[in-house]
Amino acid sequence: MKKIILFFCLFTQFGWAQIDIDFFPQFQAFAGNPIIKYGDGFAGAAWNDPCVLKINGQYIMYLSAAQGISGVNKVKIYRLVSNDGYAWSLSPSSPVIENDSGTYYAGGAETPSVVYKNGVYHLYLTTYPFGNNGQDFAISHGTSADGISWTMDPNTILESDGSASWKGYAVAEPGAVVYRDSIYVFFTAIGTQGASVVQGIGLIKSADGTNFTAPEQKVTMPQSVYPSANGWYGLSTPSALAINDSLYLFTDVARVINGTWTQVALHQFKANSAEEQWYADDAPIHTMQDFSWTNGSFYSELRSITPLLEEDGRLRIWYAGNRLADVSGSDTTYHVVFDSLGNIHPHPDYWGIGTSEYQFPNTTNINAFLNAQHSFRVYPNPAKDYVIIQAENAEEYKNIFLQNTLGQIQTIPFERKEKTLFVDVSSLKTGVYFFVLNGRAQKIIKQ
Repeated sequence: MKKIILFFCLFTQFGWAQIDIDFFPQFQAFAGNPIIKYGDGFAGAAWNDPCVLKINGQYIMYLSAAQGISGVNKVKIYRLVSNDGYAWSLSPSSPVIENDSGTYYAGGAETPSVVYKNGVYHLYLTTYPFGNNGQDFAISHGTSADGISWTMDPNTILESDGSASWKGYAVAEPGAVVYRDSIYVFFTAIGTQGASVVQGIGLIKSADGTNFTAPEQKVTMPQSVYPSANGWYGLSTPSALAINDSLYLFTDVARVINGTWTQVALHQFKANSAEEQWYADDAPIHTMQDFSWTNGSFYSELRSITPLLEEDGRLRIWYAGNRLADVSGSDTTYHVVFDSLGNIHPHPDYWGIGTSEYQFPNTTNINAFLNAQHSFRVYPNPAKDYVIIQAENAEEYKNIFLQNTLGQIQTIPFERKEKTLFVDVSSLKTGVYFFVLNGRAQKIIKQ
């Protein structure tokens, strides 16, 4: 006799989270963008790659900057502080990480991602020797007791290996998050799969922040939203946020425009955990056309998104962007100036850091909102050929999906009669499945 045992795991301590695959926050941009402009803090500061934490009520931002954008000056890591997440000031005035001759970051350090765990700040960043060659990029790690003075590890933690694989050409741009008492570091990976070049997101995990698991490929560009045939290239600069037991992942999306690799959109993904199915939003959060300071047609970009969940239920993001020139026919309008040394400097209104936010409706309990479970009853259990689902909101259920342990998803037939759903499970083989009902994942063991 075949039977199905249905486990409706409603508590995160059992290891199964509940997410609604149809829900993604819709962010509202701040009217005063950009909130940090080129040259704020020190002359020629070309701000990029923000990462924001909130410690003891204070906002702390780590970000990259060089002095000018001509490539002569090395990229360094700076620290800014704020009382509200909008107005920022340098603290300290000098960089907290800068290129050091004779080290693996002699060429520069950028794309900082900082997490705070067990009284220690962990910094993950892109480092490289002189030359700034993409194949030499590496992901590195440092620690700090105060978030200002850092001790870098003696060696990098991840480098590309030159192999014909999804990460064979380059690894860079780490995005760290504390999840299930470990540090998960997502990263940009460029390589090959078959005959195709791929740029997607990988993951390494660590209990101590220094020793990591083998890299895993996790998220690739959703072709339904960004088809490669239209010049969309891949994902980059990931950052992650853990809400309850769910993971939200934010990335840039790159496109080849006039032969140039360009970061043009911000996107979001989510999953019950990094090991399970990743779901993609069906539209970008923002594109560079959404803002006057990024909506250019030549060397204009929108990139480096980072999230923060506030106590009052606001989900806030910060990102970098610029608009260096506009081309109209044979005419080009440049938003840059040259100093006496010939270095290029953007106009401050066309380079900087912006912010947007989403307000969860249930501000008193965000987890309750994200994990709200519709009331329903399922029987018989064990089941042989079908299960019956009784729910007050049965009319909302449009599809019921099954996912096996290989991540393969299939729809499963059902009939609806008023507030009752009859689900046919007779064709299922013995095994473990995830029963997805209106976006809620439940575990099924069929015997």
